[in-house]
Order: sequence, then C-alpha cells, then structure tokens
Amino acid sequence: MKKVLTFVLVALFTVSGVFAQTSWKSARHSINWGIGGNISETDVCPYDGFMPTFKTINGSAQFGYEYRLGERFSFRTNFLLSRLQGYDADADYGDFKWIYDEKKNPNGRRLNFRTWVFDINAMLNFFFIKPKDITRESSFGKKWAGYFTVGIGGAFYNPKFALRTSKNQNVWVNARPLEAEGRFYNTATWTLPYGLGFRYHVSKKFYWGVELLQHYCFTDYIDNVTSNSIISSKETGAVKQIQDRVKGNYADGKRRGGKNEHNDQYTTFMITFGHTFTPCGIKHVARPKYLN
Repeated sequence: MKKVLTFVLVALFTVSGVFAQTSWKSARHSINWGIGGNISETDVCPYDGFMPTFKTINGSAQFGYEYRLGERFSFRTNFLLSRLQGYDADADYGDFKWIYDEKKNPNGRRLNFRTWVFDINAMLNFFFIKPKDITRESSFGKKWAGYFTVGIGGAFYNPKFALRTSKNQNVWVNARPLEAEGRFYNTATWTLPYGLGFRYHVSKKFYWGVELLQHYCFTDYIDNVTSNSIISSKETGAVKQIQDRVKGNYADGKRRGGKNEHNDQYTTFMITFGHTFTPCGIKHVARPKYLN
C-alpha cells in the first residue's frame, strides 16, 4: 500500500511539474495592438532636463505578432505608425534664448516640422514578472506580468515644413527636396527601440497592458534640422524661410540646428491589447490553470 501511495504522489508531482514547464507552450502565439501617443525629441522645439514640452505630443498606433520562446523570453515583430511634430514657438525660452519668443526674442529662430514615421521592429522581451494564475477565479494581483524589451528596426519618414505665404497662411511642403541642409539625405534610418511594459491577463486568451518605449534613430534628419547646419544668406525663397523662419538677429552664419548634438529620437506610450491563439494545423493542447 505504501508503494502505491508513493507511486501516486510521485506521479502527481511529475504531472504538475510537466504542466508548469510546458504551460507557456500552449500560449506561444499571440497578436497584439495598441494606441497611444508620442513625444518627439529633436533639434526643433528642444528641451533641457528630464521632460520635454507636452505640446509636442501626437498620436501613435501599433500592431504586432509575438512568439513565446520560454518562460522568461518572447520574440515579437512590431509595426508602429507615429505622427511626430515640433514647433520652436512651444519651446521653453528660459533654456534656449536663441529660440523665438513673442515678447523676449521676436527675431529668434522659429522653425517647425511634422512627419509620419513608419517603424518596423524585431524585439526581444524578458519577463521579470510572470503571472501566477490567469484563471477567472484568481485574485487581481496574480494576473500581472512585467517585461523589459529591446530590439532593432527600420523607420521611414518624410519631414514637412510650414511655409508662410503672402496671405499669412501656412502651407506644408516636403522639406527634403529643398536641401536646406545642403544635401539630399535618406528618409530611411535604423532605429533602436527599448523600454518596459506591464500586462494584465483578463483570461487565458486575452490581456491588456501599458508600454513605454524610447526609439533612438540613427539619423539627425527626422525634423530636417541637424546640429551642424549653418544659415547662409545665399539662399532665397522657400529654402531661406526653412533656414530662418524669422528675419532678424538669427541670420547669416549662425547655427540653425541649435545645441543638440545627438541624433533624433522619440518616446511612445501605449495602451496595449493582446490575444493568444493556436495556429491552424497545430493540435490544441488543453491549457492548465497556471500560465507559467
């Protein structure tokens, strides 16, 4: 009898151990999408300190596929569409006295830009918090997951500048063909996204969460302005206006790109939603109580 009880106990522990080790395999595949905002960090509308001006906030949306590699790691592809923008008039004049200010410096630099950025990423997630129980009966605190993420990607952009017409109206034009920087730069760049996120598993198939990512770009032309560009009095028309929106003290021979010597980057903050699934043709495995 003792041998039978011992065998049963060992079998139960073995089965539960197998479930704990393989439960993540039953939820390998998932699709996710998100919506939120972004803050551009470029030469236009610069900032000092930790936080940029919130006036540069614009919208972002993403869609992706995720594949679970193990209990702690997953791989995902991410498609991100963002609308970036910046206006010197929104910058903090206290830190940048060469920037336009209606009262203190009406002849200061007054540049602007906006652009769509389409970013395709391959990313690796590391889960530093694993959900303990994702059944409906479990408590709120047991359904959370937290992860760090890092990856590499490629982005496409096309900066535009608002030209002031004779009727005092703004007309948005493509900035790159005007070659205000003296060169016809590439509108594709490598990107390095990194950040962290948290997820709450509503059930075994659905989750929602929040995600904060920093996107470092390997270019300084997202806003059509680099830190090394200099205003030239030889330029005329639209190029001259892009170089120096306001005629005055900020004139020939002065730096157009300000003091930011780093490449452009931007931050996205998302509310995300996800759905796990079993692809067609793969035999469904019954999901155990515990995901991980």
